[in-house]
Amino acid sequence: MSQRSAGLRAYVSESYRWLWVAFGVAVLVLPAVGTNYFVGVFTQALIYGLLAISLDIALGYTGLLSLAPAAFFGIGAYSVAKVVVDWGVSYWLGFPLAVVVAAVVAVAIGYGPIKRRIGEVYFVLFTLAFGVLAHDATYVATSLTGGSNGLGYFSPPSMLGVDLGGTVPYYYVTVLVVGALGIGLYALLRSDYGSVLHATRQNELRMRYLGYDTDREKLVAWVLSAVTSALAGALFVGTVGLAAPSMMSFELSGEVIIWTVVGGTGTFVGPFIAAIVLHIVNNYLGNVWPEGYLIVLGVLFVGFVFLLPEGVMGAIRNRLR
Repeated sequence: MSQRSAGLRAYVSESYRWLWVAFGVAVLVLPAVGTNYFVGVFTQALIYGLLAISLDIALGYTGLLSLAPAAFFGIGAYSVAKVVVDWGVSYWLGFPLAVVVAAVVAVAIGYGPIKRRIGEVYFVLFTLAFGVLAHDATYVATSLTGGSNGLGYFSPPSMLGVDLGGTVPYYYVTVLVVGALGIGLYALLRSDYGSVLHATRQNELRMRYLGYDTDREKLVAWVLSAVTSALAGALFVGTVGLAAPSMMSFELSGEVIIWTVVGGTGTFVGPFIAAIVLHIVNNYLGNVWPEGYLIVLGVLFVGFVFLLPEGVMGAIRNRLR
């Protein structure tokens, strides 16, 4: 690498740090300068950003394309709604329930395809089948899910005398949870474990020759992806007070895939930012052109697949190498 390239890379790296500082400050002061409506929209955008990260863990770091991120998102939402509406216990108990259920289901779905190494195409088909079945089950298993009416209505409880059912308090709860999970996952994927996942995706056979249990590493990443999706769903249901079948829809799974492709698979930050930006665009574009968002998503997906397959952040990263 030339001295000029090294200097440019250092400059961009320093700029990224300041951009993240600016983003953090903007997030913290948003309720003071923005309307309640926009704060609510941005709350959901942050949660969708976490959902996009969950897919990127599986797709970007292990090459496992899941067509069911919305199914695990819905598991998280229904877990919280179930403990509040039907069981009448603490709202927060829904979060560990979501983690346990998502982990068990993820192992049940992924263990066979990953351990038997039947191929990535079959893994995609497994997740597609699960996603469809999970969505349909919300209409059939009415005693468990409430059917088409869903489970609701409720709001998050008070904490330390603060009503978390308000837009601004729950916004800060979301910032705290998404920030903590995001930083933790980023640190994990930047560690040796993340390097093993990247190397496995690039050449799994070589990694097995080197003594790594690649099946185990991929299964752990898959479960981590599912659990992160479920936590996003558990957090999301507090913004609407209702767990509904639409939270498990294939349409949402398709959106998550597009967010990840546009942001850049394997970049972590790219899908997070893309989800935030596109969700905000969806809310405001829908007021003037309801069908416009789907058209924008379609054009972006086709354009990025053919012209910029590495996504925005991937292209920037490759440019700096």
